[in-house]
Amino acid sequence: MGSPYRSIDDFLAAFATTMDLLPTPWGFKDAASQHLYMNSAARLYTATPKNYSLEGKKDNEFPTPWSDCADEFCEHDEKARTLKACVAVIETHYWYGKNYLTPFISEKYPVFDSRNVFLGCIWNARPVESITALTFIHPQKSSVLNTQLEHPLFTPAELDVIFLLLRRFSAKEIARIYNLSVKTIGNRIATLYQKAGVHSLQQFEQYCRAESLENYLPEKLLSKGVSFI
Repeated sequence: MGSPYRSIDDFLAAFATTMDLLPTPWGFKDAASQHLYMNSAARLYTATPKNYSLEGKKDNEFPTPWSDCADEFCEHDEKARTLKACVAVIETHYWYGKNYLTPFISEKYPVFDSRNVFLGCIWNARPVESITALTFIHPQKSSVLNTQLEHPLFTPAELDVIFLLLRRFSAKEIARIYNLSVKTIGNRIATLYQKAGVHSLQQFEQYCRAESLENYLPEKLLSKGVSFI
């Protein structure tokens, strides 16, 4: 089926009417990677000032921290155009104007007019969810990964170890990633078990699910940028 749209104006009139009602970030960039539209949620996500006129602006022109990744965002646009299909990435930055990094999944959908001329890309953004094999063994709603967490029992350094331990990294692998000795990591794991009152990794995994600790993602393992998935 061909596209019903004869121009960008035709498309935006229909698109914006629907997207304005959604609580999740949605926007549209034209064939030159210039922003033409963001709904309210997208402006919050990108921390775009309310009084900033975004129409016709490219990513590197925005008065926001994420503009330093403009080349990567444009590469995302181009890949969607070339493949003529939805392309998903994980984009990590200081979203919502926060002072810490958070990863989000962003999808871009190419839009063509009735003559198959490329009009631009629809884009959206959503939090990265924590889904593991255990999610299917123990049915439960997936949850959003969180880079900020305080726990009354565990220190930040222990939470960093928990993240990799729950993903079945060995003590040797964890030591290499955090540039610590294997003995230090072994001692931390023993302390984790003692604090949780458990004696095995399986028991510790169950404890962490109950405490929602499997949703924690150490910010030190993140870096700004775009990763294609």
